[in-house]
Amino acid sequence: MSGADNSDAIRFEVVLEELRQLVKEFNRIGVGVVLVGGQALAAEQRESGGSGVIMVTTETGLCIERGYSLEPDLLIDVGCAAGRIDAIGDVMRNCGFDRAKTARWSKSKGTVAVDLFIPEDTEEWDDPSATRLPKSAVALLKPRLVQLRLQGGDLEIYVPDPVGFLAMKLEAKQRLRPNMKKDSFDMYAYVSMKGIDTIAKAILADSHDGPALTTGLASLFGDDAAPGVRDVLAYADGYDSTEQALLARAVIDLFQQLAHRLSGDRSRH
Repeated sequence: MSGADNSDAIRFEVVLEELRQLVKEFNRIGVGVVLVGGQALAAEQRESGGSGVIMVTTETGLCIERGYSLEPDLLIDVGCAAGRIDAIGDVMRNCGFDRAKTARWSKSKGTVAVDLFIPEDTEEWDDPSATRLPKSAVALLKPRLVQLRLQGGDLEIYVPDPVGFLAMKLEAKQRLRPNMKKDSFDMYAYVSMKGIDTIAKAILADSHDGPALTTGLASLFGDDAAPGVRDVLAYADGYDSTEQALLARAVIDLFQQLAHRLSGDRSRH
């Protein structure tokens, strides 16, 4: 069930190329950025050999997707910006972007749009007119470098570690935009892609955010009626009731396996 068309695939590559140029310029002035949100998942998926489409294929062969993430969210590491906050706008303009809204920049008549974010507790004088993002500070703690080969050169950009990605997505679903379904889908796709062992190891190693993340994921994906499971099923309207039941079971089983691994490992400590 593939809904992503070729025009989206082409646009995705264009967006990645624009990111490559932006990251290069940010690095040049000493400003660190982390790619967050759905496009971080898409970048990791592409690095592992995929197309960048955010999708999941279950063990029974059911395939669901929400397509490409085409609007990058860049989290600025203001703590390591070395007094270069004022130059961020110059970088965006030098790369051909115009400010569309306070924290959004666009180019090519809106074909490419980038949103800038900062941690919620950023001081006023370190705010380059970006959106304050709750739970984003955890994404800056242990970022991982993703390397993608593009037509114009290599894109090297940081993405959050599993705790950072999932904590931000959980915050978005529980408090920032509870009526939107994509955050639940992204959490399911992320855990499926990374694997239980990788996710459990990261959560168990984080005594600060790990326990709340464990509780939140269990609540969101615990049973057929849980909001996260219902959100994922919203992307499977092309399947019949039997197939949707199989999909729901696959989602629940994945997070039950994760919960079992987390509780089992903790009991041995």
